[in-house]
Parts: sequence; structure tokens; C-alpha cells
Amino acid sequence: MLQDSLNTDYQYQLATAARLNYQNDLSFYWYKKIFDENAEKYPDVIFYLGVLSKNKGDYKNAIKYFGKFQRKYKSTKKYPEYARLVELSRQHIQGCENALISKKDNLSIQHLDTNVNSPLSEYAPFMNDTALLFSSLRKNSDATTEIKLYSSVFKNDTFHKARLLSSFFNDKNINVANACIYRNFIFFTKCQPLNAMEYECKIYVSRYIHHHWTEPIELHYEINHPRYTTTHPFATKWNNKHTLFFSSNRPNGMGGMDIWYAYFDEQLNFEKPVNAGKNINTEHDEITPFLDTQKQVLYFSSNTPLGFGGFDIFYAPSVQGQFEKPINMGSPINTSYNDMYYSLSSDRKYAFFSSNRTESFFESEPNCCNDIYYYLTGDGANTGDTTIPVFTKRDTIIQTFGKLKLLVPLTLYFHNDEPDPKTKKTTTDKNYQRTCELYLQMKDEYIREYSSGLKGDEKEKAIELVTNFFEDSVEYGFSQLEKFTAYLEELMNNKAIVKIVMKGYCSPLASTEYNINLAKRRISSLRNYFYQYKNGKLLPYIRNENDTTIGKIILVDEDIGELPFSKVSDDLKDKRNSVYSPYAAAERKIQIIAVELK
Repeated sequence: MLQDSLNTDYQYQLATAARLNYQNDLSFYWYKKIFDENAEKYPDVIFYLGVLSKNKGDYKNAIKYFGKFQRKYKSTKKYPEYARLVELSRQHIQGCENALISKKDNLSIQHLDTNVNSPLSEYAPFMNDTALLFSSLRKNSDATTEIKLYSSVFKNDTFHKARLLSSFFNDKNINVANACIYRNFIFFTKCQPLNAMEYECKIYVSRYIHHHWTEPIELHYEINHPRYTTTHPFATKWNNKHTLFFSSNRPNGMGGMDIWYAYFDEQLNFEKPVNAGKNINTEHDEITPFLDTQKQVLYFSSNTPLGFGGFDIFYAPSVQGQFEKPINMGSPINTSYNDMYYSLSSDRKYAFFSSNRTESFFESEPNCCNDIYYYLTGDGANTGDTTIPVFTKRDTIIQTFGKLKLLVPLTLYFHNDEPDPKTKKTTTDKNYQRTCELYLQMKDEYIREYSSGLKGDEKEKAIELVTNFFEDSVEYGFSQLEKFTAYLEELMNNKAIVKIVMKGYCSPLASTEYNINLAKRRISSLRNYFYQYKNGKLLPYIRNENDTTIGKIILVDEDIGELPFSKVSDDLKDKRNSVYSPYAAAERKIQIIAVELK
């Protein structure tokens, strides 16, 4: 096996198997090894390094991997097979940025103790009066595992030792989960394994009559679609009708698992299920619906790339029977791990959810298993709801500025003595975008000149260094500038005042005085980019002196010439090292070094 692992094909198989088995660290190790030694053979390795970094909460490195994949394979003509991963990379970057600037609500998340949680998995909490119903994966006496329904009595502010529900609900050799009580009904699911990774689940119901629960029955095939999974039932009153929400991978959805609902009457006659719609469902998985009937807000979880990693909890208000665009619940409710099964206690004082975050108990592998968590909502039956984060216009500005600030320091690169070579001017008519485009067109020239005279591994290394510089520095820098300017425009639309500090550097091929003027010309080209952005859209804000009815951009220069302690050759005759070397090229730069929200 050790010998086989030296082969890239085996390394890739090991990495993929570990990723699918949620062994993130092992998977990352093998993918990174391939990336360092033979990335061209398996291009998707870069994408999966981004996914694994995101799943670990390493959002900044995740953004770098996703960005590199985007830039390298963005041409749909040249790489049509990677178009989907390129789009997913874009969404993942947005999700990482959202996580990094997430509004940290002052919530104290509590981890239920071993009276409820075990080293395996607990999930689907549903608190009805003084009893917490939940599902748990636990070992049988013969060391096999099954999912069953449990309950814990809540008394004197303590959740007491959980007990297995009656065999009336918990069938032998069948996984039973996701209990929900509504009026005199209890809905739950029974699941049979299809293979090692997949289950087929169906919803059952029992009615409480004359102090007894009736024999559970499987819901009609309109609900339990044959050959597909139907699970996560939640029954409530919505649109003045009894409504069963559930998740299913049945046909005619948006893709993956979707949230559905169906109206029903007292005799459990169900209308045809309705998909919750494109505001809620995506091509990914949407699961574990819970409707807050008092506020008419739907909570659910989704593994959309726009989230923080794994499954995130979202909420979507219902207005006139239609769900609005969902909003991420933010940190600390959501993490880079799986956060699911959000619910409120019947008295609305407690919010529960399940997560495999770092604090969760585990038997062998960290983050393998879900535990139940809760927090106090500050709410009650007769008080206002505080379970939903409230976002003001200022919060929107702060969030957008947070995304802008993540891009700083933002570094932009230039060819030698550009723009306007062999002059002492301190300004230029050139726009940085055009300067950058011309620079990128010189990539082959840089490769040819820097690798000239080299052979074998040395030549390959030189080509790799130049290629990486153009992709990861020049092209990446401009893509970050485009993103920076889009956020800046958004801030101006919200009448913000933003200060931007710019600084220039040069490699040592001329006098200090010449380099200072060159640094000024380079900053001038960046100013021109801002001036000319979208035909001058930012100009009114840059020129704004004291008009408080619109936003304002304050551009500040800090001019520096040659970098201190430079080891780059300043020999004009040695152009390979003084001009075409990636080390020399890395010094020909300007930066946006700071931004400030006034």
C-alpha cells in the first residue's frame, strides 16, 4: 500500500475516498500532495482543497484555492468540463466571505450534556411542553447501531436522563427518527438502508385517542413517493390550514433534497404536495423544515455553497403565503460544520439545533457525529421574538465594508518601467485595467526569457514560477480589484464614506527619484481606473466635498520608491534577473494598504 501511494492515481483515489468518508484531514493531505507534485493531471484537486479548507473553517485559504481554480479554468471554450466547478467556486468564495464578516450575535450556545448527547449522534430535537423528543444513533447489545426515538424530561432547568420511547414507535431493525407532535398527532420517519451511504425514508403518523396512541400508519403515496425518500416531517397551522412540511428528493424538485408541504384535514386526507419554491430550494439539499407559526418564519438547513460550510441554518419569512429569500442565521449558530434541525420550544424560550461542530462528543473521529445544542431566545409566550437577527441599513454597510476590508492589502503588479516608460512624469493617462491586460499578454515572453539557457528540472521550475506569478499575482490582483470596486459601488449606493490608502513600490533599476515618480504614475493609473469605472460612476463620490446626501470616496497616496533591503539584481544588462525574474516582478507593485469606514 505504501508503494502504491507513491503513484498519483492511488493518491487521488485515497484523497477522494477520505473526502467522501468525511476524513477531511487525511483527504486534504493527499490532495495537497498531488497539488504540489502533479496538479495538472487532476485539475479538480484545487477545487477540493478549497472545499476541505472551507469545511475546516480556514476561509482565507479556501478563497485562495477557489480563486485559483476559477482563474485557471474559467474559459468555458477551453475547459467546458469544469464550467460547473468554476461556478461553484464563485459561490463558495461568496460563502467564505460571508462567514468571515458574519455578524457575531451575542448568543450563548449551550451543549447538552451526556443525559442527552452520546459519543454517537443525536439530532432532530423537538421540545413539547416539558419533554424533549430527539433521535439518536446508539449501539445495541450486539454492537450494531440503530437510530431510535428518545425523550428527556425537562425539570428544574435540567434535561434528565434520556429514555428510549416505547417499542410502539421504535420498531426493531428499523431506523426511526424525526418525531414531531402536532395537536393529537405524532409524525415521524422510518428508514431502511439502500446501501452503505443511502436510506429510503417514509413518514408515519399516529393519533392520540382515548388516552392511547393508535397504531402508526404510513402516509399515503402522494406524500411518501414510491422509490424516493420522504423525511423530516413538521406539522403546523399555515395559511389557516393544517400543513405538513417535509423534505424529499422526489421528481420535479429543484435538485437534491427539497422542502415540500401538503395541506391536510382532520381525517388525514392530504392535498397534493407543493414544492416550497425557488426562493427556498436550490440544486443542492434543503432539509429539516420548521415553521415558527407566531412569526410565520420558515427555518431550514441547506448545504448551498453560499453558506459557511456543510449545512447552514437559514430563515425565510412567509408573506401572504409565499416565502421570501432566505437569510443565513449567521455565527455562532452556523459554523463550517453541519448545523441542522432548528426548532423552538413550545413556550418559545429555547431554540434547539444539531451540529457536528468541534465541541460535539465523538467515539473515534472528531466531527463525525451530531449533538444537540440550544440557546435562550430571550423570548416567551407573551414577549417579542428575538430569535431572528435584525439587520439595519448600518449593518448592511458594515457587512459590505467587511467584505471590502477582507481584500486589503490588495496588490497590483506592473511590467518594468510601466506605465509611460523613460519619463519623469508623476501622472499618466493610462488606466490600470489596460496596463494589466498588456502585462498579462507578456506572459509567454517572461517564460521564454526567464527559462532561457536552462534545461530539465531547472527549466520546468522556472516556467512554473513565472506561470504561478502571472496567475496567482497579476491576474489574481486584478480580479480582487474588480471585486473591491464592486463592493465600493455598493457602499456608495448606501451613502457610506470610505477612505482608501494607496502605496507604491518599484524594483531597483533606476534612481530613487525616478522610482518615486514611477510609483506615483502607477498610483495614478489606479486612480484612473476608479475615475473611469462604469463610465465614471464613482466620480461624483470621489469629487464630493461636503454633500451629505450621497456617499464619498477619499483617495490617499503614500508614495514609496525602491523596496528596502532588496536582493533583486539592478544590473540593466542582466534582464533575466532584473526584469523577467518573478522575484523582480513581485517588487514592481502598488497596494491598497488600508481602508476606513468613516
